[in-house]
Amino acid sequence: MRRELPSDEVNGRDRKVTKTMQHKLVIENFINRGTEGSGTYVKVDKGMLISKIPALYSNGYKWRESRETPLAARLDDDSLLVNGARLDWPDRGHQRSVLTALQHSPIPFGVIPFHSIAAAWTDGEVRDWNQAPIPTGKLRKEVGIVVPSTGERWQEVTEKDKHGRLKTRNVHTLGDSVVSVRERYYLSSVDETGVGAGMYCFTELHTDRAPRTLQDAINFLKPKVVVEAEARGSNVRRQGEWFAIPTKLLSSELMRDVERGLAVYRERHVLGRDGHHELEEAVIYRHGPQKGEVYARGVLKHTEGEHHKVDLGTIRWRLVVHNIQGQSYTLKGSQAQFD
Repeated sequence: MRRELPSDEVNGRDRKVTKTMQHKLVIENFINRGTEGSGTYVKVDKGMLISKIPALYSNGYKWRESRETPLAARLDDDSLLVNGARLDWPDRGHQRSVLTALQHSPIPFGVIPFHSIAAAWTDGEVRDWNQAPIPTGKLRKEVGIVVPSTGERWQEVTEKDKHGRLKTRNVHTLGDSVVSVRERYYLSSVDETGVGAGMYCFTELHTDRAPRTLQDAINFLKPKVVVEAEARGSNVRRQGEWFAIPTKLLSSELMRDVERGLAVYRERHVLGRDGHHELEEAVIYRHGPQKGEVYARGVLKHTEGEHHKVDLGTIRWRLVVHNIQGQSYTLKGSQAQFD
């Protein structure tokens, strides 16, 4: 037997459906036509799509104060900069509607946490969009989508272990893309060496040439010695910004240089002045033509557990080198979207 709903409950559901349709229409018109409009809880103002939540939200949620959260901006080249930060509910629902609409749109876009844009804009001084929101007019003029995103997705990443054997796992990409911020280029991507679903990074590229593809941008981060090793077919390992290149150096050669005072041997050596990547065994050259070179074997791990451990093996020593990058901004799970 069919149960009849009370009229006030029916009317409440009807109002909720109407609001959802309003939001959907405003979002789709903004994405596909660039038109302005306003729904109950979303609006488009001067090229910015905004989720607007009042002090008392009608679905029973109560907020201390009203808030407006940017969802997407239409840039001067007609591409879209989409906020990929982790948002609270109900903003998160509006964000999902934007991402869904983009799946069926030909408009080029980049899904990037606006926190990252704020960090790049202020040279790292501010890493929270809410603390230093960029005026829409400036954002539209000085930010551009160089290599568009293909949307949020999970991808299968192939990696090699210390023996060169291939293994695969799934990593969330957050719509990997390349953007320009104030005439500098940044790779927006998820580092597959991060634990869990990966670690989001927004990395400045040392180049004055716009990358043509995502792979082109990734290659900009590789030092020449890494590119040459990969060209030879070497099994180069990576953890975060550090590469480990296999060499043919013998332990006796390295230890002889240690005895001569050219290098020092260290266990649990942390890379970088304020770094968090730790080598189980390391030989660091302090003098001579190899000054500054670091060789390692054993396990490469992150001291704060943010990256998967990398087993470099205990027989062959590897040359450890840093990537080529400018500023890099990482976001934790509370700021980057990993749904």
